Amino acid sequence: MTKARPKHARGRHAKPPSELAVRLDRMVKEALGESGRRKLQAAGAGAASLALMGVAAVAVVSAAGGDEPPRAEVAAERGAQRSPASGADRAAAGTTAPAAPAGDPDEVPDALPYFERKDPDKKITKHVEEVRRTGGLLRVYTDLEEGDENSEPAVSLCEWTTEFLQEGGDDAPRVFVHGKSPDNGSVVLANKQNDKDDCTVDETR
Repeated sequence: MTKARPKHARGRHAKPPSELAVRLDRMVKEALGESGRRKLQAAGAGAASLALMGVAAVAVVSAAGGDEPPRAEVAAERGAQRSPASGADRAAAGTTAPAAPAGDPDEVPDALPYFERKDPDKKITKHVEEVRRTGGLLRVYTDLEEGDENSEPAVSLCEWTTEFLQEGGDDAPRVFVHGKSPDNGSVVLANKQNDKDDCTVDETR
């Protein structure tokens, strides 16, 4: 009586298992363990092949997806890169506010310091209240009285203002020095209306 050869035995001419089959068998052993592998063998070759393909697909997807960052994190990172800086961030970066508008264009702030260099004791410049430009004239407003016409402070301020204008490039300086009067407002105490004028005025009293 001849013994039947086991079905799982292979002859010398039998085709060896493919590399893919070997890999899938190894993955099944690792994923399901020995008991799961035996159940798949009992279920038949066709069902086992389907199960192996499914397990392999799941393993491939899991391996590929594990390295990808969550979509929410990627979107948040891109939004942070594109969002504009806030006002506080711009201030910290050194952004400055617009410059304030210039002062009164008729004021001449450099005149008084020039007078004070001529009068370091401020005996005369202490009477100066304001220096303003009116058209082509430079007017020096003081706290001197109407009776101070042609006084030393009035004439000196007129002469210093003339020099101030000439040093600034004015070839035809015109100057008026004003005092206070309860009746006539800002009276003229000294002036230079032309090149021959010596800063004195005709007395009104």
